Amino acid sequence: MEKKRIWRSVLVFLLFLFSILYVLPTVLPEGAVPKWYPFTKRLNFGLDLKGGLELRYTVDYKKAILENSRDLMFRLQDYLVRESKQKEPGDEVLKEELDAVRSKVTFTVPSFDTVRIETTDETLRGFITTEAVEDKIDPRYTLIEQDGAILLKMRALDVERIKKEVVDQTLSIIRKRVEAFGLVEPDVRMSGDSDIDVQLPGVSKEQMEVVRERIGQTARLTFRIVDSKSDFFADVKQDLEAFRQQSPEKGKTVEIAKFGDRYQARSEKKSNLVAFIHFLQKERKLPDDHVAGYYFVEEDEGGRVVKSYYRTEYLFAAVRVSGDHLARSGVFYKDSGEPYVSLTFTGQGATLFEEVTGEHVGDYLAIMLDDDINSAPVIKEVIAGGQASITLGGNRSASELLGEAQSLVTVLTHGAYKAPVHKIQDHEVGPSLGKDAIDAGVLSFVVGALAVLLFMGIYYRVAGIIANLALAMNMVFIVAILVAFNSALTLPGLAGLVLTLGMAVDANVIIYERIREELRAGKTARVAIETGYSKSFWTIFDSQLTTALAGVILMNFTTGPVYGFAVTLLVGIVCSVFTALYVTKLFYQWMLDRKLIKETVSI
Repeated sequence: MEKKRIWRSVLVFLLFLFSILYVLPTVLPEGAVPKWYPFTKRLNFGLDLKGGLELRYTVDYKKAILENSRDLMFRLQDYLVRESKQKEPGDEVLKEELDAVRSKVTFTVPSFDTVRIETTDETLRGFITTEAVEDKIDPRYTLIEQDGAILLKMRALDVERIKKEVVDQTLSIIRKRVEAFGLVEPDVRMSGDSDIDVQLPGVSKEQMEVVRERIGQTARLTFRIVDSKSDFFADVKQDLEAFRQQSPEKGKTVEIAKFGDRYQARSEKKSNLVAFIHFLQKERKLPDDHVAGYYFVEEDEGGRVVKSYYRTEYLFAAVRVSGDHLARSGVFYKDSGEPYVSLTFTGQGATLFEEVTGEHVGDYLAIMLDDDINSAPVIKEVIAGGQASITLGGNRSASELLGEAQSLVTVLTHGAYKAPVHKIQDHEVGPSLGKDAIDAGVLSFVVGALAVLLFMGIYYRVAGIIANLALAMNMVFIVAILVAFNSALTLPGLAGLVLTLGMAVDANVIIYERIREELRAGKTARVAIETGYSKSFWTIFDSQLTTALAGVILMNFTTGPVYGFAVTLLVGIVCSVFTALYVTKLFYQWMLDRKLIKETVSI
């Protein structure tokens, strides 16, 4: 038993030592940590402490559904022509035939999720049935007859599904845009069911304007040709050294390595890679007729991801085909069962795509959303007729190929959606206000900590000193966890730390009072300590659990500073239970084993 306790004590000590070393960069001034030091992460401060910009956007998901309904209206016209003329699927629909249908049928979109059809032609009306809507037109809509008209209304479940897709896609696009600046530690998350909250601590006035403009832009889908004949990044290795001297923190994560027969730059953080490309542009090393795109790469072994990073690709800047020329995309299967992605272009897009593919047979075509490359398949032959397919190669399983195909279709859909994003809040926090908040928060924390330490030391004597040591370890553990998970400390988060002090001490008070009761009952020191801890466990656990439930609710239904309070509170609860119930008991067991406690306990 004593050997086990020794090992437990050693492990706790090593954990505490590691935590101190891990949080050291946060305590020391920026730049004071030597380059050889293994830990560089610092505690991030929230918007209310550091100052910066808070933006909130609402996604007009109804606009995306409205576009679906308008598209349905035109597909209905095409459907009625084909049914009335008994056309085969591949037969062309003439403009005169569409005009004839429009002269007999009135199509309107009275609301974002509804198409209204009115006609006195019973033959045409007879083609629009519940079965036809489900099998041939669009199964997301349901048929309703009202006042002599036919209404096709999108089902509520599909409205919610499209709403979620559009909002999630917008959230993903905004997050990628914000992270690409390489300026701050951004906080981008959902607020409600269709709002997106963006917090950017530490940005300057000039950067705020750039951020506002960039976020407000619509994500752009483009098709670019990869310049596979150039080895651009092999020629800029010296420029990487210059970049590292200018920006040591960012530069040390960027490296130039060989991928296949060409060199590329790579980094675990995309923002650092973007900063390097911006440096090359500023130094006029990146030609104006070329751009850099970014791949996200995951290397796996045995189905487990062992490394992930971003790498560059050298591309021609010219864009002749974009998302504006794409009508739709979907996942289909070859006769062999292998999935592929089918693309359908508009008339103009079909012509442009035929020209581009004809000029670049044998080259790679990068499919991009903003500056991110989702796929770069090889062009095997000229593609005409407005239809294209992307074959997903590689020695991978069918499920992996299907996953990539679905991912690609999702990216293409991102570019096709036209859901407007409206800014509903724009709030700047000045750095002086943030400094005042930090000073006030630190003062309250120091005063609270000193009061607790003095009370415990005076009232509980040696036991109080043990509780104070555990309390110090508790604070170090909390900060280490916040740093490890890139959590931002907000002003309410500081309040959460003060609250954690009280909760940690409260747990010790419960234990100590129980030990006192056992001593008054005539128990020996060892028995009193063991009984005090065992009988206090469930009382402490229940109280901490109810507080943790409140923290979980706050974390899931709030944003910004209150979210920071919830995170700090939950981390504090875990650390407090560990130090109060486990660490202090180790201290007592160590003292008992070495006869430092004999007949009574200084408590």
